Amino acid sequence: MSSADGVASFFENKTVFVTGATGFLGAVLVEKLLRSCPGVERVYLLIRKKKDEEADKRLARILSMPLFSSVPAELKAKVSAVEGDVALEDAGLSKNDKAKVVGETQVVFHVAAYINFNAGLGRAVRINVQGTSYILDLAKSMPNIRVFVYTSTAYCNCTQSDVILEKVYPSKWAPRDFIKHIESMSTDEIAVQQPSILGSFPNAYVFSKLLAENLITSERGNIPVAIVRPTIVMGALKSPMPGWVDNVNNGAAGFIAGAGRGVFRSIHGDGSKVADIVPCDQFANLLVACAWDVAMNGDLRVYHHSSGRDNPIKWSDYVGLSVEGARKYPCTGLVFLPKAKLRSSKVWHDVYSLFAHFLPAIFLDFIGPLKGIKPGLMDIQNRYFKGMQYTSFFTFRQWVFDTKNADELAAKLTDAE
Repeated sequence: MSSADGVASFFENKTVFVTGATGFLGAVLVEKLLRSCPGVERVYLLIRKKKDEEADKRLARILSMPLFSSVPAELKAKVSAVEGDVALEDAGLSKNDKAKVVGETQVVFHVAAYINFNAGLGRAVRINVQGTSYILDLAKSMPNIRVFVYTSTAYCNCTQSDVILEKVYPSKWAPRDFIKHIESMSTDEIAVQQPSILGSFPNAYVFSKLLAENLITSERGNIPVAIVRPTIVMGALKSPMPGWVDNVNNGAAGFIAGAGRGVFRSIHGDGSKVADIVPCDQFANLLVACAWDVAMNGDLRVYHHSSGRDNPIKWSDYVGLSVEGARKYPCTGLVFLPKAKLRSSKVWHDVYSLFAHFLPAIFLDFIGPLKGIKPGLMDIQNRYFKGMQYTSFFTFRQWVFDTKNADELAAKLTDAE
């Protein structure tokens, strides 16, 4: 990013505020900012204090990850932690930290989210909708704010049957009214009403992200806003290293890890459907470029990050390539020879899971202690089987996401960018 009036120059001498930096996408974004926009003045990361770990200690752990191995120490020194929590008013910032962040920040990246396909509606709304409101209010109080960048998900509009456009679709509920509705109920009452509230939405996560988009649209005031919707974000294509991912225990990366060890051998899904997967480094590139694009042009703009239309891969091919790679480059902790197949029949998937997943897990957990190996394979299989119940909605469907805005943005960038 080297053009005189391009992306990197936009970030020169600017202060950036990032939420969600302790997560996968947030960390990749921070690394991208430091490496490609070295002229950035300061990067504040909102980090929640844990019982056994202060915010500064969590920041040090983040910056010590292999992800940041190519970032010089003088650039890492530009990153500061501010203790807080997106689920609290003013993001839980102290009076001094709030004054510092509000007074200095020009660019806000709101990446933090509660991503759990089995999430209760109450918690999803508290973090993903009310939390977004708190961060947006903070941004609106910043005298020098240039752009607010919100990380959403392409699947917040998964109930649409036509081509999904780069626009904010109206939600059935008004966000503020819905927050009040949820706050008026007990946890048990929310659990009872959740299925009827969600309707055709598969989970509270995507439902809450649509509500958050509507809240931003109605309450942003005159702040320029970029809403960025990725599909399934996976490991890096190139930067900082091919295949990098911070957590192989969740999502599609979790499947690859399990299939690589030979313990996940059946997937409930339709192999003919498109697996819309995008690399995390390309997504970080888009986030940074979107900030520049919207800051230069103002208003609100939505960007899809999708590979399904221009570079599609079917679920059957994705699984096949994963198994092929696992056999070619065996991982440590191999249990069985990698082998996996998609099964559209729920009955056959369950039967195969019993014989290929659960029975071997029971046996290996039984004999493991005799060899000094701690049991745990059955727990892994239980989590995988339960997780498949929530992800099968996506492995049996495919969508077409319009990428006009993202394509136009790409055309504005130089080769270096």
